[in-house]
Amino acid sequence: MDIETFRKRFVDHSNDDLILMLTKNASKYNPDALLVAKEILISRNIDIETILKEERENNQTEKEPEKRHIEDLSPLEQIEYLSEKRLEFEENIEDIIENSNKDLTDEELLQNFESILDKIIENGKFGEFSDGHSKENYFIVSNIIEQRSIKIPVSILKKIDSLNGLARKDFSRKFTRNIIIGLVLSTLGLVFSIGTGGGIIFYGAVLSGLGLIVNGIVGKRQLKRGAQIVLESYG
Repeated sequence: MDIETFRKRFVDHSNDDLILMLTKNASKYNPDALLVAKEILISRNIDIETILKEERENNQTEKEPEKRHIEDLSPLEQIEYLSEKRLEFEENIEDIIENSNKDLTDEELLQNFESILDKIIENGKFGEFSDGHSKENYFIVSNIIEQRSIKIPVSILKKIDSLNGLARKDFSRKFTRNIIIGLVLSTLGLVFSIGTGGGIIFYGAVLSGLGLIVNGIVGKRQLKRGAQIVLESYG
């Protein structure tokens, strides 16, 4: 969706809705939507910069206990803790993206999808989780279009075809990374288990590591067999 479309959609939103969009719900919207929300608030003489600054300070205060907790963990425990946090975020990303697209018309959804495609092609790679052109955003929006049985124009289909090779390489790197992280977790878990006589945290690290290794190996085999990359693949 382009910026002008966002302006038309957000112009009648209340100040509270726009502020909520820029603060608590910022992760649910793409950068252009946030930019428009900020522009509208500034035009209404709302000191949004001060509000955003206070929000960042509050978030930092809330994160301090977690930061201290992580620092008190051993290197192995830190790896497992951060892996669990990433997994938790991955499990919630689908709901976040679906919520940000559910109110769009079919035409707006196609415009949003094409803008994702254009950004990926422009950068030559998928973005990170927080980027509008992440592979998660790409596949989930694609799945929403399929669920609605929206007819995709030929121009967009050509762009999708051009991304197939890029998507396969990206997934291959992810599966390789899972195998490496899995080997590290399993090895460290076994070493510490043997050296300390065992412990739930160390056994958990071994199991988590084995799970990542299996995920990586199965994923690579699917890619080698030429299996179609679908929504379930990114998880």
